[in-house]
Amino acid sequence: MKILYLPNEYSQQRQREKKRWIYPVHMAMEATYFRRVGHHVVWDKPQDADVVISNVGRIPFDLLPAPDRILTNAFDKKYQYNGNFKHRPGTYIQSASGCWWGKCEFCVEKGEPYVVRDVNAVYDEILECKKLGFREVFDDSATFPTGKWLDDLLSKPSPKIPISCNMRMVDVDYERMKAWGFRMVLFGIESANQDTLDKINKGVKIEDVSNIVKAWKSGLEPHGAFMFGYPWESDQDALNTLHLAHFLLRKGTLKTAQASFYQPSDGINNPSHRKYVKKIYDVAWHPEFWINKLRDLRSWDDVVYLYRQVREALR
Repeated sequence: MKILYLPNEYSQQRQREKKRWIYPVHMAMEATYFRRVGHHVVWDKPQDADVVISNVGRIPFDLLPAPDRILTNAFDKKYQYNGNFKHRPGTYIQSASGCWWGKCEFCVEKGEPYVVRDVNAVYDEILECKKLGFREVFDDSATFPTGKWLDDLLSKPSPKIPISCNMRMVDVDYERMKAWGFRMVLFGIESANQDTLDKINKGVKIEDVSNIVKAWKSGLEPHGAFMFGYPWESDQDALNTLHLAHFLLRKGTLKTAQASFYQPSDGINNPSHRKYVKKIYDVAWHPEFWINKLRDLRSWDDVVYLYRQVREALR
């Protein structure tokens, strides 16, 4: 059977509002599976086919192999133009099917089972990415596995390639992660208001931001994700979140940040708060922000990465 995979700008996104070309690693794993069992698989080249696929979920996650990155064109430049890679070319892996919390109201994977791949398979994939010539790896599991799985991974020799991942605001051994090779850890902060965190079922307290501070003090480069547009929030509530984002960025606790607009399944939000999404970049008017940015420059990759951040903010 001839199977055509047509990824799009939503294929690897977990929010209904976000649109960006992220290497669709889950789709690529599935495409590789079908090829291995004997099907003719075509990737991102529109043509006649028996089946056309633009989303995933047909094969249990724990049966999927690491993706064939040549078949699925992982070096395509469109997959490089996002802020998750300081060192290019970079690529994505996925250690788990989603998030072990799995209850956030805005997530398209809400309620899905959390399946984790074998730690040895993930480690071998990281080494293979390095061998192929990638200079950085980002694990795009909605939440990176913790507990014994993480301990087992960190017990292996460092692959000596920068690794980044999504993480909840939990207390783990960030110093050990940094020593092993982790660079950036992306935290979904979402809001500075506890009432909002409770309503979206985030499962954290605002005080858990202290774990981001811990990650920063360990030498990691925390990235914060914030959200605006909650229908129950006042302007002051939105400003509380904006001020928290600016404070963490000014102090250098967050090295980078992003903001998105709340898009729940029922479509109800506060359109007047969309203006705050871009205001996160107003932190650039604070001299303290630039002092800490300049202090962080250690290599040419750091300089180029900073330039890319500035260019993104000006768009």
